[in-house]
Amino acid sequence: MRVKGREHRVAAQTRRVVVALRMAGIAGQDKLNGVFDFLGEGRRWQLSIFRTRHEFTAKTVQDEIARGADGFIVGIPGTDDALSVLAASNIPTVVMNVTGGGMEKRKGMVAFVKSDSAAVGREAAAALLNQGIYKSYGYAGYRTDEDWSRDRGRAFREALAAAGFVGRMLDVEHYQDKVVDKETVFSWLKTLPKPCGILAACDDRAFEILDACREIGIKVPAEVGVLGVNNDPILCENAEPRLSSIQPDFIGEGRIAAEILERMMAGRDLPSERRTHKVGIREVVHRESTVSQSVAGRFVQKVLAYINKNALKKIGVEDVARRFKVSRSLLELRFRELQGESVYEAILRVRLEEVKHRLRHTNATIAEITASCGWDNPAPPKVLFKKRFGMSMRDYRESVSCRCEK
Repeated sequence: MRVKGREHRVAAQTRRVVVALRMAGIAGQDKLNGVFDFLGEGRRWQLSIFRTRHEFTAKTVQDEIARGADGFIVGIPGTDDALSVLAASNIPTVVMNVTGGGMEKRKGMVAFVKSDSAAVGREAAAALLNQGIYKSYGYAGYRTDEDWSRDRGRAFREALAAAGFVGRMLDVEHYQDKVVDKETVFSWLKTLPKPCGILAACDDRAFEILDACREIGIKVPAEVGVLGVNNDPILCENAEPRLSSIQPDFIGEGRIAAEILERMMAGRDLPSERRTHKVGIREVVHRESTVSQSVAGRFVQKVLAYINKNALKKIGVEDVARRFKVSRSLLELRFRELQGESVYEAILRVRLEEVKHRLRHTNATIAEITASCGWDNPAPPKVLFKKRFGMSMRDYRESVSCRCEK
């Protein structure tokens, strides 16, 4: 599609710019709005706009260069051939959130603008932690090993670790092609300690997680809170329940891309260390798939983090109450209201889950494992383990060993 500048503009002062952005979702549309926002300040561009990889080909680039294009803004995945033509030219080009075609090796007149995926992961962790109700946290990665999905997941996991929690990952790194297998998704959701806060790599993935929860009877947000990314109104407002989502600053990305391209078209190249620009988020939009935060919730979340870090050190309920300078009765009241279990039960749960992990992943004896998890006598944890998991420690170790040998 071609969008011409106003008729009164002088042709010699008007720059011919090609914009190739995928318009299937809100991201590309907002990036284009960011470009228009920049042009609204009196810049004189005549735009040729392409929306799909079938439109934006190597021949398209060659034709636009022949017509006198002054610059390109490119953000459609799967257009390596088109990018390779640009990589061989010296026409000012801004690449947005895509790779390939050798653009990274181009010497000059090129810049890269991308969403800060790590910032998205950190903000998501903060948003879910601040709600203060979750026992556990999970990350549902995208169906392919895209950089942005991997970076979001890693930053999410690292932010949780810093707060004393383990991020349970459902991504390509841990599940390979099984990441989208329905039974795998069901199994992962069922094993998450509830309530659980889940970050999905994008709104599409969050929509799939909501569907899976509904299919296996997991209540959202009572048992699982789900947070997407992109804040696409079509998906978020029509999900059941309505989907909470992080809104990256796509408009800001588009505006920055236009500003950089204008500078390069004026002959001012960027030094190599300033060619990559990462843009963060605009806001976290909470809807019904997550619950609102509360003072009590944040307090309980701090208590949970403390328990997760110190449960193996033989701490008791009185130790927790002293740590947070509250009475035992108030601690138990607030904790049970939001977690549905006592503080003692939470400590016991963490210790027994660690016993289970070590039975599966180490060759230590049962006595050694129970001692390292806070018990001087192995008899009580043996009884507690069988009551919780329905089999003895010895039987559990043999069952997982048999599965591994098959």
